[in-house]
Amino acid sequence: MEALAFDIGPVRWLACKALGRFTPAAYWSGPAGLKLRDLPVPELPGPDWVRVRTRLGGICGTDLALVFLRHHPATILRSLNSFPAVLGHENVAVVDAVGPEASEWPVGRRVCVESSLSCIPRGIDPPCRQCREGLFCLCERFPDGRLAPGLMIGTNRQTSGSWAPYFVAHKSQLHAVPETLTDEQAVLVDPIASALHGVLRRPPESGERVLIVGGGIIGLTALSCIRTRPAACHVTIALRHRYQETLALDRGADDVLLWPRSVGDARRYDDIAARVGGRRIPAAFGNQMLLGGYDVVYDCIGTGRSLTDAMKFARGRGTVVELGTSQISIVDTTPLWLSELTVLGGYGRQMEQANGPPRHTYELVFDLIASGRLRTDGLLTHTFPLREYRTAFATLTRRAATHPVKVAFRHH
Repeated sequence: MEALAFDIGPVRWLACKALGRFTPAAYWSGPAGLKLRDLPVPELPGPDWVRVRTRLGGICGTDLALVFLRHHPATILRSLNSFPAVLGHENVAVVDAVGPEASEWPVGRRVCVESSLSCIPRGIDPPCRQCREGLFCLCERFPDGRLAPGLMIGTNRQTSGSWAPYFVAHKSQLHAVPETLTDEQAVLVDPIASALHGVLRRPPESGERVLIVGGGIIGLTALSCIRTRPAACHVTIALRHRYQETLALDRGADDVLLWPRSVGDARRYDDIAARVGGRRIPAAFGNQMLLGGYDVVYDCIGTGRSLTDAMKFARGRGTVVELGTSQISIVDTTPLWLSELTVLGGYGRQMEQANGPPRHTYELVFDLIASGRLRTDGLLTHTFPLREYRTAFATLTRRAATHPVKVAFRHH
């Protein structure tokens, strides 16, 4: 099978970073770590596993961070994963082959595979305390068990990923897609689940002022998830591109801050101050501080700058939820202690406690989409066959011209 696999050593990493200063194409050609390869169809790792045939495989920000070498070489994520690996964890697929202990999943059943390779897929018994509580993304045994290290499918050398026509999954990772959902909706379930999980980590309360930093798929769907809840809160979203504004307003944003790259820090902090009745305090070398701010800020970007801004945009004793894929970076932690902030991480999908017995985040998203409470129109903007991967990544680097939200590879 043809698949997009990733692996890179120190010499090629340095070469790509140098060439990438002149052209983003350096990250998917020449010495790049991403290659279209002819690989064997993966075998079932055990009797309680299935193989699935991919229909759509989404391109996540985590994938882009790998492809574009945005992580510092010392990142712990490198140690927790195994390469070469076929990338891609966002998916909608069809069961293709079933092990003898997974017969409850018939061939042909359409599924979304939850990507975490935690204790149960690894055959670890008893499972760690996090997995016992349904917090699969917080598993304490990711390097252990019958699989190579890997936080999830798409970063594990044995399972393959959704940037291939086939990959394997443990039966516990499967979630049956409701018949009322299209493939195009189903491939959005994982990013929506990531946003919903972050919102459930700190749900806004009635009367609170909320800021979302970032207008990509996570920011827009975090906004949608907030609007599915009963709390009457005021939501502002900060965007970079004009085309994101209509999507945000359609999903219930009360206010939009449009900040293209050309907008300076002083203007951005003045915009926030004007909205919250605060005051911008300038410092040396262009550094900025804010007196006053939002009750809750969701950082849906995950860079050092966005986390710094998110903390500075929060009021004293406010809360920041980090939803973007963060990394080794420079962060101004002054507001963390000066404003006595609460900073929460929001990673992945788990068993959620939300108005009833615990349910997996995917199942909550299925219900929200099927009931019409959460809109998906306008989110899957581009699909490409796998062989056109260069065009797919070029589309993502030219956002002002191409207007992407979610881009996916199609395998049928």
